[in-house]
Amino acid sequence: MRTLETVDRALQMLQLFDRPGQEKTVSALAAGVGIHRSSASRFAATLAERGFLERSAGGEGFCLGPEIGRLGMLAIADRDLTKDAQPIMRRLAEQTGETVVLSVLDGDEALDIAQADGTYLIGTRKWIGRRSPLYASSAGKVFLAFTDIDILELSLEPRSGRAIASQDQLQVEIEQVRDSGWAAARGELEEGLYGVAAQVRGDRGQCIAALSVSGPEYRVPDTRLSELAVLVVAAADEISARLGGVVSSDP
Repeated sequence: MRTLETVDRALQMLQLFDRPGQEKTVSALAAGVGIHRSSASRFAATLAERGFLERSAGGEGFCLGPEIGRLGMLAIADRDLTKDAQPIMRRLAEQTGETVVLSVLDGDEALDIAQADGTYLIGTRKWIGRRSPLYASSAGKVFLAFTDIDILELSLEPRSGRAIASQDQLQVEIEQVRDSGWAAARGELEEGLYGVAAQVRGDRGQCIAALSVSGPEYRVPDTRLSELAVLVVAAADEISARLGGVVSSDP
């Protein structure tokens, strides 16, 4: 087996681990990589010597070792939210044709910190630095659903004729966001402005940002929101993964 092929097999073996606390036997490692059991045993032993794997408590399998954690923490510490999000945001803007915005929670508002423009002229605006009330935007509803903000403490001041008018109505919608994993805004921040958003997660599964796609109602009608949501959730998960965070498919 050539040296580069050997390295590739070892890396494939490490990639077989896809959730915390997972253990794999030598047979499972061999089957996962597609090599003989004896070869898998040698690979696992070498990786264990270097700290990338370690024998499980029962001695019958392997789990990820401390060296993986050390390198992972170094990689995460060097990540920048907006820098890592930008290429994914640009791709999402090309896929949807609409404006993509990354927002963070700032007090009781959603603050827009990065933007990727869509392909249309109508609907394009400068979002970076803008703030919006949490109850009136898709990004804001993500923060209400996935952070510890008390909805009952919010003062609802309608921004349009379609704004949510009561705490009870808002509570029902936020529960729907938690169930579906994405939020929608239907002209609540501004008449005719529709959008969807999903959470970007940190290493403990916490919501650290919201990724949204928005555009005019005639291009982003109700019938298109669920279709856009699938793309937004996937893109938000990709950003989460690049930052070392938990994604929505994780247990």
